[in-house]
Amino acid sequence: MDSYLDIAVKVLRASKRPMSARAIIGAAYRAGIVPEHLYGKTQYKTLQARLSEEILYSRHTSLFYRTEPGVFFLSELMSDPAVPEKYKRAFPARRRTRDLLNKPSLALSRRYIFSRRFHQFQNWHDLVKDAEEQDALKYVDPKSVGDDYAIVWSFSLVRRAHKVLSYRVGRYRDDRDQFANRRTIGFPGIVGFQDHTLFSEGDYGAAEGALDALLTDLDLSLRAFTSDGQIELPSSTHVLKIDEEMPKPIILLIMEWKCPDWFEPTTRRLSLNDVSWLDLSLRTNNTDDFEPWSRAALETLCP
Repeated sequence: MDSYLDIAVKVLRASKRPMSARAIIGAAYRAGIVPEHLYGKTQYKTLQARLSEEILYSRHTSLFYRTEPGVFFLSELMSDPAVPEKYKRAFPARRRTRDLLNKPSLALSRRYIFSRRFHQFQNWHDLVKDAEEQDALKYVDPKSVGDDYAIVWSFSLVRRAHKVLSYRVGRYRDDRDQFANRRTIGFPGIVGFQDHTLFSEGDYGAAEGALDALLTDLDLSLRAFTSDGQIELPSSTHVLKIDEEMPKPIILLIMEWKCPDWFEPTTRRLSLNDVSWLDLSLRTNNTDDFEPWSRAALETLCP
């Protein structure tokens, strides 16, 4: 195991209470369990990064979970009767956009998206079928994609009748300067290589991947979007080319998901900022307050 994670396991197992990374490192030094090869003035920052990565990538099988932002606990202690119940509730850490760019991602040839063929299709299923025939699709490393291809992103909207869920983007979630502190109406996701399965029904797993991202960000179970055991996928997917305020164009798949009747987001629980419901039947006068993807989605949904 990673030395930092091993330290965290030992300290949390002994304390049986959630602790911050700084407190874990402090306790480890007092107990004399920090290996000699570990050194540095900001070891607590390294530990926090390692813990965050472990939770992000291991998810439900992680050794750790957060009880609140920046405070960590051991998963094995969830079943310990001596641990207070308030420490057994995991705080859902929302994904950061930068963390999505760690897997092979679907991309469309720029030759194709700037051709007439691209504009002939309004539906993702039809477009991707034609793109296959034109040899215009491939998986790329999103961190080093060249100028010949454009990344495909999903953008999931939570809709309740004529309203959509809106919130303000924080810098922790999105490190793109043109998005920070702006309002948004969607939850982004990469159309990744692992999303494409035999059950993808011709969309390269875009819908299933988008739903997984949405469930993660809203801390919902799959049952929230299922009916009789079947996933209620969006009836249609809008396909847009976005190049406003972007260094490179991207392909955006706008998917609208029907909101569970009982769902009402809470700011602290979901780590969402300035949450509100945006009425699409009314004209939005302050579109400059929205990030580029949301502006494009609003223009499509409210022409």
